[in-house]
Amino acid sequence: AWTMPFAFCTREKHPWCEFAESAEHGPSTQFLQELAAKYRMVIISPILERDEHHGDTLWNTAVIIDHTGKVLGKTRKNHIPRVGDFNESTYYLEGNTGHRVFETIYGRIAVNICYG
Repeated sequence: AWTMPFAFCTREKHPWCEFAESAEHGPSTQFLQELAAKYRMVIISPILERDEHHGDTLWNTAVIIDHTGKVLGKTRKNHIPRVGDFNESTYYLEGNTGHRVFETIYGRIAVNICYG
């Protein structure tokens, strides 16, 4: 369901940022909510999040969806690498969600988005 190429962070900011969407209510999350409920599975999905409540800030985010299709929450990437032309800070900020642990029907899940 992830529509973003990873290579965007070495290129110009546009047009890849047009793929950013709400982590809780965006089309990718809504699609995955249906699948999670239909198959009773927990889904952890990467997404380029657009935070409309904080000036359209972009985040590298993972959305956690439970077996009923409910969004349990999200985790944002904590460390943004700045190496050569690989500079993700051109696009998004370091996360502010900390290292959350989510309770699911199948057990506890914690997410760590790549540490560069």
